[in-house]
Amino acid sequence: MTASTEELSRYMGREAGLDVPVHIATEDMDLSANLKRALSYARHGRQRGKKS
Repeated sequence: MTASTEELSRYMGREAGLDVPVHIATEDMDLSANLKRALSYARHGRQRGKKS
């Protein structure tokens, strides 16, 4: 079986229960920007949950 990076990213996001695709990391990537994005997403998600 084969899949494009985009297809795999969407699938992994769905399986993780997220409404956004996940990012597939490679060995030579700088992950700091992705970590900042994920932390921001988590913080905003918690804030929305508290308001409800």
